[in-house]
Amino acid sequence: MAGLLDIASLTEKVPVGGAKVEVFGVSAKGVAVLLARFPELRLLMTGRDVGPEKLMAMGGAVVEAIIAAGIGFPGDSQQEEAAGRLNVEAQADLLAATLRLTFPNGLGPFVEKLTALGAVMGGEAAVSAKAPASKSRPRSKS
Repeated sequence: MAGLLDIASLTEKVPVGGAKVEVFGVSAKGVAVLLARFPELRLLMTGRDVGPEKLMAMGGAVVEAIIAAGIGFPGDSQQEEAAGRLNVEAQADLLAATLRLTFPNGLGPFVEKLTALGAVMGGEAAVSAKAPASKSRPRSKS
């Protein structure tokens, strides 16, 4: 039986210049840090396919923060600044690896898991929030 130490080392080494940068993917802590700073990243949690090119279009600060989180340093300003000094091709390579490792089964299955978890954690409130809207007309105020 595998333990967390056996699987936690799933990484990808991305060549950047003459070195290789180890990418881990973004952890739950990293996602929380990113969403707190960049609410627009919630698009990722809607199930829409947001590839590296769309993330890069969102702006340099988002890309830098995702790269830093993907290499295991969420919210680390020095790592983000270093990511900002990379050329755009290196940023795209690191961003692509980060997305692959963060969502290994794709974004759709991840969103489905979050939705199911929300229903379990939210109890009746989550279930009733998903109930279809009533087709009856609203009551008259008179």
